[in-house]
Amino acid sequence: MSSTLDRIIEEVRALNPDEQQQLRELLEREARTAELRRIRGKYAHIPTSSDEFARQKQEEIELEDRRR
Repeated sequence: MSSTLDRIIEEVRALNPDEQQQLRELLEREARTAELRRIRGKYAHIPTSSDEFARQKQEEIELEDRRR
C-alpha cells in the first residue's frame, strides 16, 4: 500500500468508535450520492415532467387519429 493510504488507515484506527461510526455514515452517504449522480447522468435525456408526458401522449393520440 501507499504511504498515504497506510497513514489514513492508522488515523481511522485511532478514532474512537463514535467517530468511526460517523465516518462510516459519511462515506456511505457520499457513495449513495455518487450513485444517484451516476444514475441521473445515465437517464438525463429522459423527460420527467408531467407536462412532457402529457405532450407525448397527445402526439401519440393525434398520430393514431391520422392513421384511422
